[in-house]
Amino acid sequence: MFSTKPFLVLMALSISLSAETTIPEALKSAETDLTRALSALEKTREEIAAEKPELSAEYRKVEQELQEKRRLIRIARQSRMDRAEELRGLQRDYATRSQDAGYIAGMLKDYALKSDTQAPAGTPAIEVSPEIIAATADDPAEALESRLVILDAALAQMEEIMGGSKAPGQAVDSDGNVIQGTIAAVGPASYFLAEDKSTGGDLLSTDSAGMHTFISGDTGTIGKLFSGSEAKLALDPTGGDARAMEEINGGPLELVRKGGLWIWPIMFLAVLSLFFGIVKLAQFLRYREPSEAWITAILAALRNGDRAKAAELAASQNHPAGAVMEKLVAVSDQSQDLAEETLYEQLMGVQEKVGSMLPVVAITAATAPLLGLLGTVSGMISTFNLITLFGSGDPKPLAGGISEALITTLFGLVVAIPALILHAFLSRRATGITQKTERLGLSFINGLRVK
Repeated sequence: MFSTKPFLVLMALSISLSAETTIPEALKSAETDLTRALSALEKTREEIAAEKPELSAEYRKVEQELQEKRRLIRIARQSRMDRAEELRGLQRDYATRSQDAGYIAGMLKDYALKSDTQAPAGTPAIEVSPEIIAATADDPAEALESRLVILDAALAQMEEIMGGSKAPGQAVDSDGNVIQGTIAAVGPASYFLAEDKSTGGDLLSTDSAGMHTFISGDTGTIGKLFSGSEAKLALDPTGGDARAMEEINGGPLELVRKGGLWIWPIMFLAVLSLFFGIVKLAQFLRYREPSEAWITAILAALRNGDRAKAAELAASQNHPAGAVMEKLVAVSDQSQDLAEETLYEQLMGVQEKVGSMLPVVAITAATAPLLGLLGTVSGMISTFNLITLFGSGDPKPLAGGISEALITTLFGLVVAIPALILHAFLSRRATGITQKTERLGLSFINGLRVK
């Protein structure tokens, strides 16, 4: 095989000899290039240094122009937003004022219609063309401006009313008779005078344009008013509401009348409770509370052997304990067990005597509100039957029926509450009498044991 080792050695020797001859030249060439490059770099730096102030000034100028343009753009944007916000504010203001104008125009229309349909008797009508009242306009301001004549006409009407006005008309008296006559309006008050001047009075206000009702009054004074003379008349500022309230209230007798059938059992219970309560209270007031000295005197007479005096002392007290002491004195000479049994036997009688008639008062207190509730339920059933027949369009009759139905509950509570208080007082008094009698009887028996 061919060997490459001698060839490689020969090549290495040739390269080393060539390098020894070219390295200095290469270093010299590199130094020359470096010097040339440093000279070019220095020249470039000088050129840059010479151009830098001019570029800096140009840069600052461009930067200032950019900031100014940005400021102008920001101002323009803010101005546009402000103008848009102001425009929206004006639009809102316009919408609000349009609504106000439409509302006022509608109120003027309603006022004109009500003045024509619900004007008090004798009041002159508002002189406004119906076309103006019924006219509609797309522009609220135009509609309001066209209806301002209603306000002028209303002011003229008020001036005429304050000075007084008369007009022929008819009214209904308290008996339901329709009478022809003249109606005079003075401010908020209206008066009626018949054609023959035989009757007249205050006109009651009404919510509709139907027939007016008058309450008979001083016809002579009203006649002076109609003739134009000076007259002093009573004025009802409530427009008849005060009279209506007086008729609704009517006092206790009117409530009893409105209560219907179930009010009478409640009234019977009230009388029964009152009667038994008074009788029982009078019975308790007659009793006189005995003292321990009374028992001591009875025991002293028995110790002295004077049984007649002891029985006389026992019967001298106006108290249930007196009858008990009489029985105890009668058996005092026998065994103490018999005396104790006699005491408890007599206490049962005392308890029954002082507690008599109290259950009647208790039953009255419990039954009266139940009867009241029964009357209320019965009245509500009648009210709902009316609703079934006539509907519930007008709440006034329904409210009246419900009010009358609740009257029985009112009377039931009025009877039950005092009866309950009376029963509690009498029961406590009866318990006190029984306990007092028992205490005195035990004192007597204990005295017999000491004997």
